Amino acid sequence: MTSPPDEIDLDAPTLRDAVLVSDGALSSPIGATRVDATTFDGVEFYDPSTSKTDYAGRIVLGAGVSRSGVPGLAAELAAASAAALVVRRADGDPADSAASAGEALTVLHHTDGDWAQLANVLRSLLSAHSVGHVTEVRMGGLFGLANALATLTEGAVSVVDSTGQVVGYSTHSDQPIDDIRRRTTLLLQEEIPISADIDYQSLLRAQNARHFPSDSDQFGRVGIAVRASGELLGSLWVIQIDPRSAARTRTLLEEMEPIAAQHLLRAREDAADRDQRNSGLLRTLVEDERHARNAASQLLIRPEGGCTIVCFRVDTFDEVEAMRGLHRLLHLAISVSSAAFPGSHSAVIGTQIVTLIPGAIAARAHTFAQSVIRTDTALIAGIGTRAYDINGIARSYRQAGATAGVLMSSPVSDDSRRHARIATFDDMRDRLAILQVTDLIEGLDTAVGDSASMLAEHDAAHGTDLSRTMRIFLDQLGSVRETAAVLHVHQNTVRYRLDVVRNELGIDLDSPDTRLWLWLRLSVASRPVL
Repeated sequence: MTSPPDEIDLDAPTLRDAVLVSDGALSSPIGATRVDATTFDGVEFYDPSTSKTDYAGRIVLGAGVSRSGVPGLAAELAAASAAALVVRRADGDPADSAASAGEALTVLHHTDGDWAQLANVLRSLLSAHSVGHVTEVRMGGLFGLANALATLTEGAVSVVDSTGQVVGYSTHSDQPIDDIRRRTTLLLQEEIPISADIDYQSLLRAQNARHFPSDSDQFGRVGIAVRASGELLGSLWVIQIDPRSAARTRTLLEEMEPIAAQHLLRAREDAADRDQRNSGLLRTLVEDERHARNAASQLLIRPEGGCTIVCFRVDTFDEVEAMRGLHRLLHLAISVSSAAFPGSHSAVIGTQIVTLIPGAIAARAHTFAQSVIRTDTALIAGIGTRAYDINGIARSYRQAGATAGVLMSSPVSDDSRRHARIATFDDMRDRLAILQVTDLIEGLDTAVGDSASMLAEHDAAHGTDLSRTMRIFLDQLGSVRETAAVLHVHQNTVRYRLDVVRNELGIDLDSPDTRLWLWLRLSVASRPVL
């Protein structure tokens, strides 16, 4: 019912709760004070054939009520002790246009188009458990939402988006978890792709929450798919320790699902805005020397305190999969870095994820990069040197990107994996310096018709592999045995190829100058695209 200010039912939701949980879909008249003092015990759509007295204590959704009919309806509902009337706000209406129409009744504006979603969200406030827990969580704060639900359900909660990424989880230390929960929290994604997860697919087909009892030493789960206007936003999962309480957990999740939808929608909007802003500012910081200082100020970065750039890449030749992998990687980088390094920033720049890690301890950046790449064998990380000024940040970015590029071009083992997936610029400094030298060689006249050109021409004419053999032979410091092992051929095969180089092509492999020049020239052909 409608309560006067000095008799507010502290266990009932107020109109202020309704406005807050609607996340912008409802607005109250400017200066209205009754929204804080008025409680409600139901939400109903207006039906002209229904007696006005049936709306006592209710929020009445006036879908289809004309603007001219609002004053009269508001007066009738006020006389019947309704809590509030919600009407559509027309384009151009001032925020307090309904105030005079509802002098005795609060009239709220509905600014969104989905009346059914609004009704579900408002009704979810009527759960005996929601007020004081879920309503106090910042809209879009998925970790706060998970903790609030964990308190209500008495079980650890995970919030999963529609792609299978864990975007929020509860952190109550007194609530037991199992190995599956530990691994998914560490990876920030479901272990089984949702397209292949039988439980997840059955949950999507269900209209309500479902209980999945355990048939192993792991705990059971209660889950519910979260939707808004028919769109799948994600799901909520609760660890169900005691199967006898599963029905209660299912009921509570069904009551909370509309509010969870509001949180997921806001989190998605906030993430998109944040990613777009950070991407532009971070790109400016590392690539635009003229405006870099201003970008650092907007990102609240203090270079003198020290910071390191880490560049991540997805090791795949599939462009579509690479793009999907980048977005998953961005979410992972943001989640891991924000938890461990307040003030960090991540963004997609080109074909890589760039993360700035603040702080003076260089080893922390390596720990962060290792935490990210261990979640997927297709991820590669390059780490720049520590920077203490604006120019140093740009240099760290170039170093990290170049290091990741070298790793992307490194040899692949028999199991199709890179020998190394993470490295610092200092690890690759000599290799990168040599690659810069080879860039200069390409434009020299002395490179035309030289020994490397002779090898390439012979390979093209006879289908041989002399260029690669010579490069590996020189890499292995002239060891026939090691060269044969790398090439997976017999040692006599290597000796035969060396005889061709010496005797047929006339290349003097005993000359130090020739060996150095040939190694530099052959390194050009095998260098990575940085």
